[in-house]
Amino acid sequence: MADLDSELRQSGAGNVFTNVPVRRPRPSFKEPRWKRVLRSVAHATGAAILLAAGTVWTLRQTNPKFAKPGELLRLPPALITAQKPGTERYVITDEKTLEEVARVKTVLLRHTKDTARAQQIAVAMVQEGRKKNISPSLLIGVLLTEAADLNPRSRSFVGARGLMQIMPFHAGEWKKECGDGTDLYDIGTNICHGVAILASYMKRSPNIERALLRYNGCVRGTNTPHCHTYSGKVLRYAEKAASQMLNPSIGGSE
Repeated sequence: MADLDSELRQSGAGNVFTNVPVRRPRPSFKEPRWKRVLRSVAHATGAAILLAAGTVWTLRQTNPKFAKPGELLRLPPALITAQKPGTERYVITDEKTLEEVARVKTVLLRHTKDTARAQQIAVAMVQEGRKKNISPSLLIGVLLTEAADLNPRSRSFVGARGLMQIMPFHAGEWKKECGDGTDLYDIGTNICHGVAILASYMKRSPNIERALLRYNGCVRGTNTPHCHTYSGKVLRYAEKAASQMLNPSIGGSE
């Protein structure tokens, strides 16, 4: 049989159908296990980053108002509640503070349709109020008495500026907390100064009514007509705001 095979091969020399090179299988190469693990980890990490980035982008576009931070895909609250322009000085990470901001915001939305502005004011009031141990409802009372339309550019005939109607001579008194105060029309700067001023008067006054009168400049009742009614007006606004914060609704209006 071997001779027959040899003869067949010799007779087939030069024949394109028989003179075909024999393909030999290549030796198999097994990739190290650590490389396979590393590749799998890299793929999984890349997919997770893309998923998180896509989720954050979607949340920022839809701007959910009442979703509880941290429950959406259980992302960190700071990712879900992106800071609005003008509130970059404040970093909120706990749900209790975020809930309080949302309640203050619903009250403010009864006085403005500008949701971004309401958010900026609410964040500043909650954060600055906590520093001085002043309730947001009282700060809302002062705010609505001073600038009921929530206009950050408001200015009185005596030169008081912004939401909390800060006089220019107060600028820079609280540099460590509020900055140099060069722009009292800035929402965060204005509220920071207003809360600091009110807190200082509360420490030096026998009661809240007297502190509010001093905030208004109504020490002797000569700066504006009927300024002695200022405290009562603020406290009525504050009481109403406290009630609205307990039953938040954005459907109502003043």
